[in-house]
Amino acid sequence: MSTRKSPFLSKPMVVASNPEATHIFKALATQTTDIRSSRTLVHTACTNCLKTDGEYPEVKMQRCATCKSVWYCSKECQRANWSKHKLTCKKIDGSGIRRVVENFYSNPLLQQHLQACFVIHFDLLNRPQLDKPFMARVDVAIEPAELSNFVSIFMGEPVDQQEKMQGMLQINAFTPLPASEMPKLTPMRKSIWNNARDSANAHGNQNHSVGLVEFGNGDVGGHTITCPVFISNPALEMVRLSDPWIMRSAITGQQSEVPFNIDTCMEFMNTHIRSDKKDQLLLRTPMRPSDIQIIRDAGTGVDTIAAQILLAKMRREKIYTLQGVGPEGTRSVPMVQ
Repeated sequence: MSTRKSPFLSKPMVVASNPEATHIFKALATQTTDIRSSRTLVHTACTNCLKTDGEYPEVKMQRCATCKSVWYCSKECQRANWSKHKLTCKKIDGSGIRRVVENFYSNPLLQQHLQACFVIHFDLLNRPQLDKPFMARVDVAIEPAELSNFVSIFMGEPVDQQEKMQGMLQINAFTPLPASEMPKLTPMRKSIWNNARDSANAHGNQNHSVGLVEFGNGDVGGHTITCPVFISNPALEMVRLSDPWIMRSAITGQQSEVPFNIDTCMEFMNTHIRSDKKDQLLLRTPMRPSDIQIIRDAGTGVDTIAAQILLAKMRREKIYTLQGVGPEGTRSVPMVQ
């Protein structure tokens, strides 16, 4: 346990850390070279004609310069799609979340735990879904890599906009879509699933379930990233065993068992990312004004979707300790574990 003074926080804050965290991270973490290698297997589809750079390597995809969320294979496709895209196209600050989402998706350990969330909710151990898609939305966010900086923002401390605060990807929510929504999939999502199903079959994985994951950033920007999810044998085996996890308090040193479920899978992923002090996982990125605003909104009770999702995560994960409600709805976070 230590007292830490953040350049963004006016008062020192008590921070407790687990001395074993570094050793655990090193034992489990995927190497940077492996993540970069896996990223070459992630392909982009044209929003208009659905052509992918995997099928047509000569095509150089270009993204919308305003929202940085949709991609086109040509100027002609961009013009053809503009009447639809202009209804949702909004300027965002920074470069968006695509890069860190792709790095997350390309990480075998994190990917396995994401798959486990699907296995648990859709009961894929007992009821594999081989001939139809299933889907869940994963809300991600960028939080300060230092907890003291998170508390600074949450408690309403002024932030020096000239300072580049380092952020990290966090998984805030896993929301499965009901089966009744599947017939309403957009043509692009149907194409992504069909291609993924065909690819799995071609590689001898006819008995493996294939789903879709939609990565979103709360209600920021309105655009999402959709990827296929191939349910692997290691993910199925992990859920089949489903042994409780042992967690040790950084404050008391006491051990406790926690159930293996979707919430604890998300907490494991977030803890693993937080433990990466040298950005080995390529999931660090500068905090944007919009990321900071979500945390401010959560601290002052502003009722936005992104703020509510963050508060739900804070109540769920042990690293945050919420104690009461402060003046004007400001929540107090006196200590983090």
